[in-house]
Amino acid sequence: MSKIDPFNTYDKTALSGLENIAHREAVNHPSHYNSGNIEVIDAIEDWKLDFNAGNVVKYVARHQHKANPIEDLKKARWYLDRLIERIEDGSK
Repeated sequence: MSKIDPFNTYDKTALSGLENIAHREAVNHPSHYNSGNIEVIDAIEDWKLDFNAGNVVKYVARHQHKANPIEDLKKARWYLDRLIERIEDGSK
């Protein structure tokens, strides 16, 4: 059974020409990453957000482009709750 390998662990020589380009684009710049003028990762890095805050922004920004938007919003809420707990506990 063949599986998609997002971590590029297979032999790249198996892909050639346009297939290789299409694969790199699917890994580095999937369509749900590029729905506006900037990629979410660029905003997260520019704003110097930590891991939890960055994930909140990422999941909220991309949820409407996913097959299951509620799942991404729940992920955002999980990271937001964790961020709030850390701040309340004084460990941020």
